[in-house]
Amino acid sequence: MKSSGKLSYGSFETKNLISDDFGYHETVRGKIFSTRYRLAFMGFLGFFLLYSMRINISVALVDMVKSEQSNDNKSINENCPVRDSNSSSDEADDGTFEWSSGQQANVLGAFYYGYMVTQLPAGYVASKYGGKHLYGLGVLLTGVFTLLTPPASYLGVEWLIILRVLEGVTEAMTFPSFHHLIGRWAPKFERSLFAALSVSGASFGNMAIQPLVGYLCTVALWDGWPLGFYANGILAIVWYVAWCLIVYDSPDTHPRISQSERTFIKTQSQVDDGKKYKIPWKGIFTSLPFYGLLVAHFSVNFINYGLMSVLPQYLSEVLNFDIASNGFLSALPWLCCFIGTVLTSQITDFLRSRKYVSTTFIRKFNQIISTFLPGLFLVLAGYAGCDDAKAIAFIAIGMFFFGAHYSACYCNNLDLAPHFAGIIFGITNTVATTSGFLSPIIVEKITEDNVHSKDLWLNAFYTFAGVAWTGGLAFAVLGSGETQSWGVPHFDIDSQDVLEDLHETGH
Repeated sequence: MKSSGKLSYGSFETKNLISDDFGYHETVRGKIFSTRYRLAFMGFLGFFLLYSMRINISVALVDMVKSEQSNDNKSINENCPVRDSNSSSDEADDGTFEWSSGQQANVLGAFYYGYMVTQLPAGYVASKYGGKHLYGLGVLLTGVFTLLTPPASYLGVEWLIILRVLEGVTEAMTFPSFHHLIGRWAPKFERSLFAALSVSGASFGNMAIQPLVGYLCTVALWDGWPLGFYANGILAIVWYVAWCLIVYDSPDTHPRISQSERTFIKTQSQVDDGKKYKIPWKGIFTSLPFYGLLVAHFSVNFINYGLMSVLPQYLSEVLNFDIASNGFLSALPWLCCFIGTVLTSQITDFLRSRKYVSTTFIRKFNQIISTFLPGLFLVLAGYAGCDDAKAIAFIAIGMFFFGAHYSACYCNNLDLAPHFAGIIFGITNTVATTSGFLSPIIVEKITEDNVHSKDLWLNAFYTFAGVAWTGGLAFAVLGSGETQSWGVPHFDIDSQDVLEDLHETGH
């Protein structure tokens, strides 16, 4: 195939050139142990630690704070039956600090104030200088601040709130920078699986850390609750050392990747790291699919962050589970979410690679599944009242379907503009992060007259459902799975050079 002229990167001919696999095939074992999936695994561990450090306070706070004993008859009458406590000591149940419900809501929400600040700057820095070091430092610094959580708590709730804000600032660097790495390392028809396997570490972190923190809170050493923070912080430091040794910014800079895998990734990722691109701000902010993604991202974050923050409180204040049981039951929905995430991502990429469905259709379908069904099951959980088995089962089923959002809006930025995935995620996640401090405040306001009331918590679940359904509808109407015109850098490449490069690599 000869060409005497220049091709636009986004042209039909060039898209055809990069859409074939050029005879590259891997065994299942080869894919699992490939260089790119080593990055996915390290990302999985990183997000596991990040979410562990983010939500350990939600479980620990139940044990850190002294229970509010109310003499209000309506609180007693509307509360569910008290269960036998499995805690190892009465002292652990009494708590350490006397913080009001408002102060607790501020502690839970403080992380997200800081988390908003560095989302967009992180995406910009990653697009200019790469994502490896930014992601690694985000995990490391969050780990250091987590180690300081117990002493900050003893200094006063104000110090704890400041520390949680700082944790938010450092952890905010991680998602945009990792999405930048995905854009460089994930082949087109592996994006859903690659992103889901990496980011599902968040669900796994929620699942694993909550029962662990719940158990550690019952240990007599140092009042129990500080142990979870120390364990998280130390593991983050160990992880950072491994990350620096294993991960590189792109296939071109990795010294141990095979030439065949490097060529496969570069031809399938649709990203050329050899050039610097001007960020298409006007195209982004005048794009309807971008706004569909923005609303969808906010809706899933509202469910995600909201349940991480208030589910332990619901189990404790309404269903009266003790701290150890609370941790285990709080983890169950995230186990279901993890399973749903992995299954959905594999099915999604299988359907896309076989061209059974379009990317737009499957993204919208997954988004509807991950918002409408979880919202419905949350409402059903509210109607279950004191029937704890039904309530927990409904929440767990809803979170299974919620896992589909990782193969919908959470990787849609890679569809719209793979070159600018980090920037787009930084913008949408900045807005979506507001749900992290809004959701616990909204729940606190809804339940402030009686935190034990089943009816008031039902209103809170209706709020979650309404936000979720809005996000699903917005994405169904405005969303797209196709690369946007503004998302393709317009530079000239010589088609003959492309063919010669492919010929030299044996493809």
